[in-house]
Amino acid sequence: MQKLNSFDLDFTTLRVLNSLFETHNTTKTAERLNLSQPSVSRALAKLRRALGDPILVKGPGGLVPSERAEIIRTQLVAVMATMDAFLTRPTFDAKSASRVFRLSTTDYGALVLLPRLIPLLAKSAPHVAIEILPFSAEVFRHLGDGQTDLVLYSDDEVPAPLRSRTLFRENYSCLVRKGHPILDGDLGLDDFLAWPHALVSVLGGRAGVVDEALFALGRRRNIAMWIPYFATTALVIAKSDMILTVPNRAAEELKQVGTLVLFPPPLVIEPFDYRLLWHERSHADLGHSWLREAIASSLSSLLVSKLQTSHIRGEGTF
Repeated sequence: MQKLNSFDLDFTTLRVLNSLFETHNTTKTAERLNLSQPSVSRALAKLRRALGDPILVKGPGGLVPSERAEIIRTQLVAVMATMDAFLTRPTFDAKSASRVFRLSTTDYGALVLLPRLIPLLAKSAPHVAIEILPFSAEVFRHLGDGQTDLVLYSDDEVPAPLRSRTLFRENYSCLVRKGHPILDGDLGLDDFLAWPHALVSVLGGRAGVVDEALFALGRRRNIAMWIPYFATTALVIAKSDMILTVPNRAAEELKQVGTLVLFPPPLVIEPFDYRLLWHERSHADLGHSWLREAIASSLSSLLVSKLQTSHIRGEGTF
């Protein structure tokens, strides 16, 4: 069997043939496809030349397919269905969608977001699931190659192909156990430095936000524990005399342990913006766009703390 050059036939010509199979009439096909009748006739002539067959011939009820046309008719229906699907803009229905989204974040981001996002998903998108991936130095590359969908990040600079949306502006708070002596009377910097401290360091490092602020004042603190986990640190703080300084929204969640007290640190450092990051490759995806809005919506009720707090470029160490 002789193989045709695929470039001999274009999509419009195939649409004409598909319509002629249904209407059996060039005029009706022209009206259906918003073409002129001569254009339909030229497309039919092109098909006859390309296929070496009359394709459609006059019959009692209009144009009827030749034997060759009957053979290709089923194949053409499948081709047209595939092309229609290819050209149709996808939709996303949260109620019925079944999809897993991957989100890279630190312990802090998970503490702040998940207690608010998961109930929202359960109500509006019951078949959508979230996979939390650990935050690492490779998260930007993972966004680009599709290993993760979204990243929660501070206001540090990010590579150009990434898009961002600010979710909120964050401050800092301190946590100590209930009954800690530091809670008696007015809190001064000397009192603050008289006690051991815990440092949450997600990506490693021996200094954090408090240390940078103290360095500017010519002071330093005694760090008794370095650890990458917020929740675990809160449990340790509840059973020790150490002080933990963390972003305020995480402190609000952690104090629900029931044995922790929150107070503002006795030094002033600027707050930071917390953002949602994604790659340009995912920007137009309807499901991805829906989740970005869902995350922003779930965090919209968070109040900005009035506590006087401190700042670090990034949320990695405190």
